[in-house]
Amino acid sequence: MKRAVITDLGGNEGYAARIPGFRGLLAIGSTRKRALAELNDALTDWIALALKREISLPTIREKRAPALKAA
Repeated sequence: MKRAVITDLGGNEGYAARIPGFRGLLAIGSTRKRALAELNDALTDWIALALKREISLPTIREKRAPALKAA
C-alpha cells in the first residue's frame, strides 16, 4: 500500500488509486482515504484470486537511495 498512486479525477468525480505492477488493480473513492480503503480491499481480493489461480505475484523492487559521495 505504501506504493499506491492516487489520482484526483477532477470535479466531483473523486479519486482513483492503484499500485503499479498489479495489473488490473484499481479502486475509486469519493475521498483519498476512501479510495485507499477500497484499494486495500481490492488488493486482498486480487492476491487471493492470484493464489487460487496459481499466478505469481508481481515482483516489487525497492527504490534505492542514491549513494553518498565521499568528500
